[in-house]
Amino acid sequence: MEIVPLAGNTVLLKVDCDFKNRTDKEYFFYSLDGQKWTAIGKPLQMTYTLPHFMGYRFALFNYATKAPGGFVDFDYFRVSEKITGGDQASTAQVQK
Repeated sequence: MEIVPLAGNTVLLKVDCDFKNRTDKEYFFYSLDGQKWTAIGKPLQMTYTLPHFMGYRFALFNYATKAPGGFVDFDYFRVSEKITGGDQASTAQVQK
């Protein structure tokens, strides 16, 4: 788990999935401006242990950490075939 202080009200989240040659890894990024993406957390090594493909599911949740209640507003959820990565520094950091 990582904690990133936010100065504004908006944060953009991105997950890049690499399925080439059975790499099966997810890389996580966040951005405060939609231009500079910063790697966050560790890459997730996806594993498939069932005898048939079930797939990974993606979702966004709001978890109250100090008091019950509150809300979060997700404007869109988009899926693309293109792996975009972060900026050069973030991409290099993720691939170590």
